[in-house]
Amino acid sequence: MKLAKSLLLGSATAFVAVAGANAADLPSKKAAPVNYVKICDAYGAGFYTIPGTETCIKIGGRVCADYAASGKKDAYTTAATGTGLSALAASQNFWGNEARGRVDLDARTPTSFGTVQAVTSLRIARTSGVLTSSTATSAAGSAAATLEAAYVRFAGFTFGIAKDNFSFMPSQLYGAGHWSSFANGAFQMAYTAVLGGGFSATLAVQDAGYTTSGAISGTGVTTAIYNNYDKMPQINARLDFEQSWGTLSLVGATSQVHAVSTVSTATYNQSKNVWAIGAGAKINLPMLAAGDALYLNGGYANGMTEYTVNWVSFKSSDTNRNVGGYVQTAYSYAPISTGLETAKSWNVAALFTHYWAPQWRHTFVGTYGAVKATDNVKAIAWGTTAGGQADATVWNIGTQLAFLPTKDFEIGVEALYARVKLSGSTTAAVNTSQGNWTGRLRVERTF
Repeated sequence: MKLAKSLLLGSATAFVAVAGANAADLPSKKAAPVNYVKICDAYGAGFYTIPGTETCIKIGGRVCADYAASGKKDAYTTAATGTGLSALAASQNFWGNEARGRVDLDARTPTSFGTVQAVTSLRIARTSGVLTSSTATSAAGSAAATLEAAYVRFAGFTFGIAKDNFSFMPSQLYGAGHWSSFANGAFQMAYTAVLGGGFSATLAVQDAGYTTSGAISGTGVTTAIYNNYDKMPQINARLDFEQSWGTLSLVGATSQVHAVSTVSTATYNQSKNVWAIGAGAKINLPMLAAGDALYLNGGYANGMTEYTVNWVSFKSSDTNRNVGGYVQTAYSYAPISTGLETAKSWNVAALFTHYWAPQWRHTFVGTYGAVKATDNVKAIAWGTTAGGQADATVWNIGTQLAFLPTKDFEIGVEALYARVKLSGSTTAAVNTSQGNWTGRLRVERTF
């Protein structure tokens, strides 16, 4: 009996051992560990942690479609030819459209020295008609990619392409804003110090080539001139004071413009310091409605019209028909035989946003600016191949009504009127005035 029990136990033990060995060879049904995406709310809504890292990332963007119409208010006569005001003399109404897509990436990682942030914004657009042409003829569609921002921010420092440090008031309207507002940003190395009590100060070294409006050759210069913006970096500075009721800002910029001859036998080589100052205020008005705000902005420039009344193609305020025919660049300085002359300019602007209801936003804008051209440049007819300019004043008013069916989605319409007046030119035909209107429909989705 004992022998039988021993044989049975031995057989069972052997069976279990063999079964265990065979089970170890079978595929495991245990699921592999899953790295779930974790919400990262330390930096605000929309951030999540990249699996396996300590980096939080936010992916966003914008898609918008614009439909615009524009036309002159009244006619005038001028002997000037080229791309200045005379180009609009024969114009009637013009149509145009633009489809734009933008991708935004914002990655942040905590370190023992603070957060390191990397931001990229890429905009791709296809534009046609009135939104791309400054002549009386219709323009074919064109497509282009633009790097709006690409910077690293760490311990108060900013390296790369970021918002120009002179800019304050936003271009909240879809196609207007005669103030400093560069959509594409400026290449810079900046430091921002948080001073406490709502104060912060920024000092930046910027590449002037990203923002400058450039030069125009005056009288007495017979050789081609090359304008060098890299001889000396541009210095921008600002002081901000932010409270629950709003924000106050003082801004300034200085640089040195430089012009040399492209002809090897010529000896032209001139430099001159230029500067600009400005101030802005944002006043929150929650007593009227949630989200209501009033912006005020103004500036003065000596040789830096890009910070007052200039509308070159890379500014967010630029739409060729929005400035009453003032489509020729307001240059900042002019090389002449005895040196460099600088243009003086100034502007003021106001923008008010009101919410009639959470789904209805209404915006009003008004601006005024003036340019005093250099004496030698006034001797050249506006719009000629030489590209002269007279003293100029320009003002515009506009309004925008937007329907917001849901968060980050809007359908809006706007209308703007602008008038430009040229005076003080030694060419009598240039002394003229003209008005212009622009209407626009936009469908925009931000995500």
